[in-house]
Amino acid sequence: MNEKPRILVLTLSFGAGHIRAAEAIISELQANQPDARLQMIDALENCSLWFRAFYVWTYFVMIRFAPQLWKKFFHSRVQRRDEQTAPVWMLRKGCRKVFEQIKIFQPDLIVAAEVGACEIAVIARRKNLTNARIINVITDFEAEPIWVKPEIAAYAVASENVKNQLENWGANTEKIEVCGIPLSENFKRKHEANVTKSRFGLDERPIVLLMGGGMGPTRMDEVATRLLENGENLNIVAITGKDKSVRRKMAKLKNSETVNLRIFDWTDQVAALMQISAILVTKPGGLTLSEAAECGLPMIFFDAIPGPEESNAVRFADAGAGIQTYGSDETANEVLRLLRDRNKLSEMAKQSRKLAKPNAAKNIVKLILDEFEKAANVQTGLIIERTQKSFAVLQSEIISEVNAK
Repeated sequence: MNEKPRILVLTLSFGAGHIRAAEAIISELQANQPDARLQMIDALENCSLWFRAFYVWTYFVMIRFAPQLWKKFFHSRVQRRDEQTAPVWMLRKGCRKVFEQIKIFQPDLIVAAEVGACEIAVIARRKNLTNARIINVITDFEAEPIWVKPEIAAYAVASENVKNQLENWGANTEKIEVCGIPLSENFKRKHEANVTKSRFGLDERPIVLLMGGGMGPTRMDEVATRLLENGENLNIVAITGKDKSVRRKMAKLKNSETVNLRIFDWTDQVAALMQISAILVTKPGGLTLSEAAECGLPMIFFDAIPGPEESNAVRFADAGAGIQTYGSDETANEVLRLLRDRNKLSEMAKQSRKLAKPNAAKNIVKLILDEFEKAANVQTGLIIERTQKSFAVLQSEIISEVNAK
């Protein structure tokens, strides 16, 4: 490849999963195309306050206080085959700085790692701010019609189910590649168990990893309380993310005689923790489940957000890699039941590992670079065509001049 590609990875930070996926793509691009000019943008980072209030806060209010309302809203959006999550004018004005950055950077390709990012990239093309080819990267096991646009050059999807959905909504089959969900290289490295245990203050008792997703909301505190009260010997590592409410509640809990509880807002050692844990108890975000599958970790799901998270949970539960639960008591009881059933745990770990797609990031980057090659070939073809036309015009003028003489 002679030219240095300019590649923009665009996302929106609804939870941590989209950001981690975008970072994994950037990392793999740096490894495969070190001369490329790369930029990653979180459209919510510099959006207008009024846009955040309408576009982000209303979403979090619904999933925290009225999840069934969000479920109805999401499924209605799918059934109507909506083409936007918000009006074009709102995205343009609310994310004005993103459009400015796209115009300045002039990418050859835009990788959209969230549905709103897909909308922004398409708007930028339609407003002639960029000619970039757009590649959608869908990081859940369910999509929605908004992802399907005529301007999309390629789709990198997590599963055959998502591919079938996109085809049903009119996407060109030849543009869709089942790649998996991109993960950090940390999940491919073997981490030293003793080092991880020492770093997090853990002992030889079984480890239950309790995660609430990047933003919540969850009832992590209620699940932890049930486990503390039960008397089972175990370690609990709870990662609360940005959910300040559950963090405050968790901080009130104390170790019991049998349970060693460790609470963290955030850590970059999730891969190391997953490798030593017996069970992951989590909200079923697509990226988190893919990370757990890479580590062969049995899962228990709780507090799924209606929509893609529910579909994610169904996929892993049907495969025997996870268990869906409803209510804190049921979640805690399933944890205890599994800890006492080593055969079941072992079987779930095996099924979890079968769902792993360790080469997802590599597959996505190959797709991205293939699209750059196509764009370069099209550009070369246009140059040749223009040169030929110019030469033909010049030749015609010379012949006309000679004949005139």
